Amino acid sequence: MSGEQFEFFLTEAKAGWLESRIVHNGSHYDLSVRSTFSEPLKDLFACLCDAHGLEAAPDKDAEYRHLAFEWGGEGWVYYWTVVPRPGGMLDLVVEFKGKREVGGAEHPVWRIETSTGWRALAGQVFTQASELLWMYGFSGYYDRWSKDFPAGQMMRLGHLLHGQPMDTDDFSRELGYLAETR
Repeated sequence: MSGEQFEFFLTEAKAGWLESRIVHNGSHYDLSVRSTFSEPLKDLFACLCDAHGLEAAPDKDAEYRHLAFEWGGEGWVYYWTVVPRPGGMLDLVVEFKGKREVGGAEHPVWRIETSTGWRALAGQVFTQASELLWMYGFSGYYDRWSKDFPAGQMMRLGHLLHGQPMDTDDFSRELGYLAETR
């Protein structure tokens, strides 16, 4: 799995939907997530913060980490599973399953299994989220997504990307992270 291409893009937020794209080894996978079912940016930020510095999957009975989550649509779900590995690597599984009828069985549509570096993925997610903010602002994001932008979780990820403790309190530093993406 090493040496594979994995890129993540946030393409649009509108009318309670967040559109994103994964590019894996030249193939494009579009994801449409509904705000009433999912908090995709919070999930990504929490997952990447929780995975930071881990060399293996934690013992689920001893310590909870946000390393598996679901993004919902209307009749479909994207399942994410992230497993930390030594050297800052992450094993990723992203699955897309749909239902043909309400309450019916889920049917697999596609599945991506790959490995990527924590820093590479965290940097992509941070930059893409920053682009949404630059494009719409906090209030514009709220108007499009129907929920507040998860700025606190994003800034925690920014601290980790910059070698700071996740709980750093420094507003000017946080604004600087956003300025770096311009």
